[in-house]
Amino acid sequence: PAAGAVKSAAASFSNAARSHSAAAFSSALSRHSNVSSLAMFALGPYRKNLPAARQGEYIRSAHRYMGQFLAKNAGRISASGLKISSCKGNLVETQAGGREITWRVAGGRIQDVRVGGVWLAGQLRSKFTGMIRSRGGDVGAFVDVDDLGRRELALGLSQHRDVASEDLGVHVRLAFEAHAALG
Repeated sequence: PAAGAVKSAAASFSNAARSHSAAAFSSALSRHSNVSSLAMFALGPYRKNLPAARQGEYIRSAHRYMGQFLAKNAGRISASGLKISSCKGNLVETQAGGREITWRVAGGRIQDVRVGGVWLAGQLRSKFTGMIRSRGGDVGAFVDVDDLGRRELALGLSQHRDVASEDLGVHVRLAFEAHAALG
């Protein structure tokens, strides 16, 4: 079942990559991952500071951010032969282009992807907590829809390419190569 979830997610993300559409990536994220769980994990230690009344707004903004980020990086995808090496518990180990890629699957959904020894959810957490830290730890300022959904995408990916953004971009590209290979 876990290998099937990886193949299904890979096909959806590969299709989204071909369309270069944030909406297509958002849809694939909704179908193949637990967006709420990933978004809450990405807050790190600041999660406790998120007002309950703003949780839905934050999750929607984070979901949009992830879709836009993935669409912005869609052009880096190239198909190469992905092979499933093993399935151990909730981990599916694959190889693509000489790289090992590990997928964490739970409940038929992709929870995380590790490429080059780095888990993507951890990179997202690093990015988000860095953005919150730059606002003095004010989660409310971070949740601002315009800020998270638009301005931060532009700043984080265009003008201020910090290490977390660069690493996340590289690892997303590698994961997309794996997705494309399965499609």
